[in-house]
Amino acid sequence: MHDAVGIREALAAIAEGFTVPTILLVDDPHAEIAFAALRAGAVAVLARQSDARELLAALGAIAAGLVVLDGSLRDALAPAAPAPPGATRAEALTARERQVLAMLASGLSNRRIAGRLAISENTVKAHVAAILAKLGAATRTEAVTLGLRLGLVML
Repeated sequence: MHDAVGIREALAAIAEGFTVPTILLVDDPHAEIAFAALRAGAVAVLARQSDARELLAALGAIAAGLVVLDGSLRDALAPAAPAPPGATRAEALTARERQVLAMLASGLSNRRIAGRLAISENTVKAHVAAILAKLGAATRTEAVTLGLRLGLVML
């Protein structure tokens, strides 16, 4: 259970205008806290139990200008995306396309993806084109953003 007084005090302090990005660590992350923290100016809401890997990933994402929320908040906060006929967007991607999308999210070039997966750059280009088409994205960045919203990619 969370300490409501402590959270109110933290949100008030964040709203006063900290000069550094603020990460709120809470015992029980839920949508109400996340929305209040984001409105106050926090850049991240994570569970206090987050491990070092999760914290490092959050710091990297914050440094890139992203907002980070605990994974348990994904379903509560993610906007519902329309699915292609007959399948959800997540189901539409093959396992290999999901791998490529994850590597796109890591900022890898087609050449580096090809090297890691031991496939040709042309094959990577074909996978990227398929990902863009299936997700309805115009760019690689938009595909990664949609992948994040759909839970296909985790940062």
